[in-house]
Amino acid sequence: MSLRTPNTLTSRQTLLDLQRTKERMSLLQDQISTGRRIVQLSEDPSGAALILDFRTSIDRNTQFLKQGNAAGSFLSTAETVLTAMSNDLIRLGELGTQALLGNIGAAGRAALAQEVDGLRTSFITSANTKDQGKYIFAGTATQTLPFSGPSAGPIAYSGNGATIDLEVSSSFTVATNLPGNALFFGPSGQGSATDLFQAVTDLRDGLLANNTAQIQTAFDNLTAIHARLLQNIGDLGGRQATLDHLRDTLGDVNLNLESVLESTESVDYPAAITEYTNQETAQQAILSTLAKVNRQNLFDFLA
Repeated sequence: MSLRTPNTLTSRQTLLDLQRTKERMSLLQDQISTGRRIVQLSEDPSGAALILDFRTSIDRNTQFLKQGNAAGSFLSTAETVLTAMSNDLIRLGELGTQALLGNIGAAGRAALAQEVDGLRTSFITSANTKDQGKYIFAGTATQTLPFSGPSAGPIAYSGNGATIDLEVSSSFTVATNLPGNALFFGPSGQGSATDLFQAVTDLRDGLLANNTAQIQTAFDNLTAIHARLLQNIGDLGGRQATLDHLRDTLGDVNLNLESVLESTESVDYPAAITEYTNQETAQQAILSTLAKVNRQNLFDFLA
């Protein structure tokens, strides 16, 4: 008569298989409930590092897009303001032309001076435009009212000549402003022939004084100033075009990164559910085997 006992190694292997099955089922359950393929970094270190890299790139590009939107707002506002000022300068040219006609007389010129004075006030208001709570023509002193002065005297500038540069990509920055002193006073500075406010004031005063020589000089200066203003409008348009291209590119890059991240990070639900079902079936088979083994005793193996 021989005596048979359960194989200890087989039982131990069966228990190990059961443990692995339970761990796999737990992982699959986490994946299905969270929708993520990698729930813990230890599960797939290389995959987790790739996901982290994608997220970092997306976050960085998102920040660039926010800065690009802010820059675009400043540039757009500045272009709108300068375009309106350009129209006002065209009107000043029309008034100057009328004033230089020989038959208009002193009374007619004095009447034109009132409209010129109104445009002068409008220019000062435009030069003090705000966007997002900041003066756009004050240089970097964005909380300081840039232009002020009496109706009869020179207009003073309280800002500075610095530009505000925003980083809108890893390799590109854009100047979001035009410092007011350079823009409105011109290359020769305050009170000179290139000073917009001075030229408008001179035109008004020449009209009031019925001084055709002063009117002619102011008219010529305003014509040159208008040409310079149009160049600045063109410069702003170029910056905006470049900025729009960069924003479109960053937006496309982020869409692609998010798509790749989704495919890398997200769980394949049908595959995960199928595997979970298979693991559940395997677990039941292992438990059944263990149950049979545990019911065995010495009497079951008596010859």
